[in-house]
Amino acid sequence: MEKNYSSLYNALVDHPDLLICRWLPDTSLTFVNDTYARFYGYEKSEMIGKKWLEISKIDIQEDLRFSINRAEALRDSIVREDPAIDPEGKEHWVRWYNRPIIDDSGAVVEFQSIGIDITDQRQITQKLLESEREMSLVLDNIEELVAYHRPDLSLVWMNRAYARSCDSSQRDLTGKLCYEIWYGLKQPCENCSVALAVRERKNVTGEITSGERVWHIKAYPVFGEDGGLLGVVDFSYEVTEERKLSEELVRSEERFKRLVNSTDDIIFELDRDGRHTAIHGRWLEKMGSGEEFFLGKSAGDIFSAEDALVHEQNNAIALGGKSTKYEWSTEVDGIHIFYNTSLSPIFDREGNVTGIVGIGRDITDIKRTEGALKRSWDQLILTMSRMLRIKDPYTAGHQERVKEIAAVVSEELGLSFKSRETVRIASLLHDIGKLAIPADILNKPGKLNEIEWGLIRQHPEQGFELLKDIDFGMPVAEVVRQHHERIDGSGYLFGLKGDEISIEARVLAVADVFEAISSHRPYRASLGVEEAVAELEKNSGVLYDPKVVDALLRVIERGFVFDTGSLE
Repeated sequence: MEKNYSSLYNALVDHPDLLICRWLPDTSLTFVNDTYARFYGYEKSEMIGKKWLEISKIDIQEDLRFSINRAEALRDSIVREDPAIDPEGKEHWVRWYNRPIIDDSGAVVEFQSIGIDITDQRQITQKLLESEREMSLVLDNIEELVAYHRPDLSLVWMNRAYARSCDSSQRDLTGKLCYEIWYGLKQPCENCSVALAVRERKNVTGEITSGERVWHIKAYPVFGEDGGLLGVVDFSYEVTEERKLSEELVRSEERFKRLVNSTDDIIFELDRDGRHTAIHGRWLEKMGSGEEFFLGKSAGDIFSAEDALVHEQNNAIALGGKSTKYEWSTEVDGIHIFYNTSLSPIFDREGNVTGIVGIGRDITDIKRTEGALKRSWDQLILTMSRMLRIKDPYTAGHQERVKEIAAVVSEELGLSFKSRETVRIASLLHDIGKLAIPADILNKPGKLNEIEWGLIRQHPEQGFELLKDIDFGMPVAEVVRQHHERIDGSGYLFGLKGDEISIEARVLAVADVFEAISSHRPYRASLGVEEAVAELEKNSGVLYDPKVVDALLRVIERGFVFDTGSLE
């Protein structure tokens, strides 16, 4: 019995703030914990057999004998507050919780004591109350069930929570077999964690069911110094509600999986390394691969380095805490499939990003429709541009050449896709307003008079009127109206200056001037590329945006040759 209690207390209550010991009625110590030994300045082995009355250096023999006799008579615990002298001679006050240990004959054979230094608490009432609450928590006021079993599974000790769960008292449960208490059985339960810990001599985790209640159990074998099994400590707590929630979660997950597996979208989850932890959707059938193919793999494991780059770049954005959207494509059986993907970061309770959730949608049909629509738009725009060919072949060819020049300049400047498209369409249509000008004026070989020149100057506004009601999804009509404005305000129609003129119109203006000077006109021969470059360099920062001029000159220096001939 002594060895059993020694291991129990070493396993459970060797608390750094609690003085724990056992002693015979004559106060001879049979067990002390490390805290008790340190408190008095001894090694544990030195204290066994010594009388704690002598070690504590206090004279309370008469009062103590009365308490011991009372405990033996009433078989009840006693609580005392006694002084104690530490190795440095300093007096402490210790509150002792003393409980008699009774043998099978009913005789008190030993006392077990738990003490706490209450020196400061005696001086400060609040600290005393806090200490008492802490003691209550340490001893018996925890919700978890704690019990110590002998190898035959009989109970040696249990806390109050365990006793309450069995609707009994701690004293009545001591010595009884757990399977008799819980189930009224004559032998251990099948798969009992405590019995398994005894048989296999290792820690075991499991669950038991008692009626409608489910308990999670952790059983830890306790060994003596000789390696012999002394007993098993088990900690258990009720998981009935958690189990119900878990079962509901499983059902919810099954419903969710059925739902996401029926969608044509890609629904997936990535960890912080960009590796798939979950992936769903009927699109897997299109890919010809099952879910298991993707799990644990990153974009770099699945796609080529070039194709994986767009995924990795957007993963980095999401892992940085921001949602993002992007488009990508892959080829399956020689057919390009396009997807639009949305990524959102997953945050934990502390606000840290733990992964990414993504939804990808097949937009192949949309892309094909957009492509067909764009081709239709391009045909319409080209048709509108070439309407001038009937009236003025020089103007029609001029617009297409301006488009070519403006396109490479826009690219050189790094304009957005929308801005580049605006420049492309506006370039093809910038002189469409000349349809309102008589052909004999447009093709006049000589110098224009003031009235004729006034009509020519109206073509940006005429072009705006023709285009303003067409929904290009971009400011094409406004760029057409501004293409003869100049950054010093000397242009027409409105004398706009600097950034009052859109960047697209500034690009178009430079391309327009370059093409006009370098190409043939009805009223003069081509002046050549060198003359066009000279004009732009001379008026860079005056009439023309210097950034745009520099971009055009860089393109020319790299050897790009513009078609200055006719485009039939």
